[in-house]
Amino acid sequence: MEWLAEPRRLEQPFGNWADHLADAFVQLEPRKLGEQPFRGAITRTDAGRIKVSLVTATRHRVLRLRSHIARSTGDLCFVNLQIEGMGRYTQRGHEQICGPGDLAVVDTTEPFEIANARDFRLFCFAVPRCLLPSTLYERPSLTIASTQSGRALSKILYGYAELCLDQATRSGISARCGTHIVDLITHAAYLEGDGSQARAKEPVLLSMMLDHLGSCVTDPDLSAESLARTFRCSERYVHKLFSATGRSVGEHLNDRRVALCAQRLIDKQERRTIAEIAFEVGFRDISHFNRLFKRSHGVTPRELRRSIAEVG
Repeated sequence: MEWLAEPRRLEQPFGNWADHLADAFVQLEPRKLGEQPFRGAITRTDAGRIKVSLVTATRHRVLRLRSHIARSTGDLCFVNLQIEGMGRYTQRGHEQICGPGDLAVVDTTEPFEIANARDFRLFCFAVPRCLLPSTLYERPSLTIASTQSGRALSKILYGYAELCLDQATRSGISARCGTHIVDLITHAAYLEGDGSQARAKEPVLLSMMLDHLGSCVTDPDLSAESLARTFRCSERYVHKLFSATGRSVGEHLNDRRVALCAQRLIDKQERRTIAEIAFEVGFRDISHFNRLFKRSHGVTPRELRRSIAEVG
């Protein structure tokens, strides 16, 4: 099924987009962000017990209100895989910032807001709540694109979604894809951050070093050499331990510092410049920081800060 919205009158800036959202998902209220003309499209298909949709639209936000919920009998969670743009998801006082490759979860039985401050594309998986562990949608944390395994999972989910939406795909294949999608989403939380669930199998010394990186991440002199001094081993042995994680000491450090910078940049009370924040968390080269940040989040630090300001 497909829906397309292009407003034709100024008094109806979203055209029939609200009706399309209700038909494709649940009742939602769209609201403007900026003055650009709105365009939106949805393509949806059934995949067993779930529905898979591709949403493409210009920037805007949608709200799930208590009045909507009172008239609804649905019991769904939406798990969104961001393809382009950046979304901010707010529910139960918990905020998720979702960049390309990340997942975000909202529970349609309670109010929420999804704000995309840039034009965007995403896959939406509409999943019955009973198929997901409650911890996943009560306080979700699925910024998985910062890890190698998380990025691999995003690519797999992307492939399954495309296969489901391909008109040549038979319903039996789509149903099996839907089952796999739910299973992968259920385990996605284990791939967030530095892969703490997998660390139980890593050597104790490596685990201690990773904890040390986390507690001292803002130290600009933190390195494989300083780890060797702290833990009284050779620098070569440090590199050997970290090779088991698939990332170097520097890559672990950069990922943590970039994530810390992103947290501070989305804080509306933060008044320091981007350079000041980057230097404070341990970066010495602002150009290098900008490149790493865009590689991780799909936008520059300046674009992220501007998007958050526009949403707020």
